Amino acid sequence: MSEVKMSDTKLSTILLLGLILLLVAWGFAIASWGYAAIIMPALFLTFASLVALVFVTRG
Repeated sequence: MSEVKMSDTKLSTILLLGLILLLVAWGFAIASWGYAAIIMPALFLTFASLVALVFVTRG
């Protein structure tokens, strides 16, 4: 097994804090705008999936 380096721990901490910040921001958006803030990520992921499928099939 390899040892965990300080840079790996720092990167993990930054990613975890970024994810928590994103979830908190989404929670505030839901509190402010309600249902529209809940469905916006799903709408974006639908568009992103469509674009990804187009690029894959062109290829």
